[in-house]
Amino acid sequence: MAEDAPVRVLLVDDDEDEFIVTRDLFREIGNGYELSWARSYEDGIAEISRCDWDAFLFDYHLGARTGVDLLREVKSMGCRSPILILTGAGDRAVDLEAMQAGAEERQRDSDHNVAALEVIEAQLQEAVRTRDEFLSIASHELKTPLTSLSLQIDQLRRKLRGGHLDPSTPALLEAAKRQMVRLNDLIEQLLDVSRIATRRLTVHSDDADLAEIARDICERFRPQAEAARSPLEVQADNPVPGRWDRLRIEQVLGNLLSNAIKYGRGKPISVGVTAAEGMGRLAVHDEGIGIAHGDLSRIFGRFERAVSSRHYGGLGLGLYIAHEVVEAHGGSILVQSEPGRGSTFTVLLPLQGAHAAPDATAQAS
Repeated sequence: MAEDAPVRVLLVDDDEDEFIVTRDLFREIGNGYELSWARSYEDGIAEISRCDWDAFLFDYHLGARTGVDLLREVKSMGCRSPILILTGAGDRAVDLEAMQAGAEERQRDSDHNVAALEVIEAQLQEAVRTRDEFLSIASHELKTPLTSLSLQIDQLRRKLRGGHLDPSTPALLEAAKRQMVRLNDLIEQLLDVSRIATRRLTVHSDDADLAEIARDICERFRPQAEAARSPLEVQADNPVPGRWDRLRIEQVLGNLLSNAIKYGRGKPISVGVTAAEGMGRLAVHDEGIGIAHGDLSRIFGRFERAVSSRHYGGLGLGLYIAHEVVEAHGGSILVQSEPGRGSTFTVLLPLQGAHAAPDATAQAS
């Protein structure tokens, strides 16, 4: 293999979700690796027979066969490239079985590939753990409004069967509507994550006023802020015209305001809009719990949370989606924060929108 050539890695895994996680991880690592995917045991054998590979990642569970079975077969074919078996969690019995099958056999000149793959394996296991934690949180968040909505519908059904409606009926209907809106928001977040992962998140640039957007969204969130006892101040008197996707920018500000209210500890929240040097600037400041310095670099990542899900609800996707939407507009989003002293999120958007084009498609970061 030439020194400048990427390390060619074959992943054999029958779970497409696992492939997506692995693919995204390799993208984050950079250009030093070239990942290919075989979606079954048989496809893996075919790919291995067809060409040479620098390294392999085998999932342990491959239908009726296992990654260790594949390892044995590959070794019998004379392959001496490094192989790692992915189990998703530590399993001593699998470790011993893999070692007995020859997982530790390696050529001296491929030691650097082995070391690199061991790092990747650890990162993959962490990514799978994070994903599983997210799925647990997501199922809980979706189940909560569904349970509430079901109870409210049951109460309405009993009233209708009794042939009368009392003064509590409008409140039940309003509560049911709120739960439906919450479910729709959660589902839209999950759909946006899918769109971003498959590079199908689009923004449609049109004439819009950033100050007007800020005023409208703040009015929409004012009842929620008042319920949290957080005074909401808006400084957006001067027009800031530009070309953006209004609905997507509303989504960004809505996500930032939701976080400010959730983590604001009932203290004031301020939103400001200005323009300078061809950029629109939108800043959301709260005086809440703040963010630890070590978490600032990861809070815009997918499935990342800076606080425990036990104490704060939500899917933890708001900042990730906001970051991707802003980048799709050719802009950037910054954060300054200190624990116990609040946070300021600043969105910078080019006044001509996403590369001065009518439409743009977000690229997964």
